[in-house]
Amino acid sequence: ARQAVQLMGGLAVKYGFYGAGASEGTGEALVVSDPNEVWMFHILPDDTGTSAIWAAQLIPSTGFGVLANMFVLRELDPQNTSEFLMSSSVHAVAQEYGWWHPSDGLLDFTQIYSDGEYSHQYYSGRRMWGAYHLAAPSLSLSPVYDDLISSPYPLFVTPDELIGLTDLFKFHRYTYQNTPYDLGAVGNLAAGPFGS
Repeated sequence: ARQAVQLMGGLAVKYGFYGAGASEGTGEALVVSDPNEVWMFHILPDDTGTSAIWAAQLIPSTGFGVLANMFVLRELDPQNTSEFLMSSSVHAVAQEYGWWHPSDGLLDFTQIYSDGEYSHQYYSGRRMWGAYHLAAPSLSLSPVYDDLISSPYPLFVTPDELIGLTDLFKFHRYTYQNTPYDLGAVGNLAAGPFGS
């Protein structure tokens, strides 16, 4: 997975990365894995339109992360190459535009390069909360937040119990049952006419 991240990032820096819209609308957030490692990988065009800005973070073997149509990488540590990979443009572009300076500490990728949730508040965050709510209910993460860019949720959590294949099916089928956001609840218009 590490080599795949480095290959994708390297090719994008050399040949460019192009998307359909502006800023994060042109970016991609992917999970890259193999039997031994899982990486969260984010990429977007650079400011010249001829190269790319990319970063990736290793998720620990005991971690569970959620990627729901939004950049989620936070503070990047370029000195820790065992857990972080990135293009030199991550810092160079942010510094050139005055978005970040080395004296600010570690660069927060999402805060610098993300437009936030696509379409509306809770588009991504509610799904992140839902999966973390199932995987690690002991954390009691709040489903309500002001702004997902301000980091209400961690990049990954340690599940309360070992997660198996049937748990992943349950996570994908989850419609917030037995919460105030239950899509099947009586009176919830989001559930449609059949409460589904």
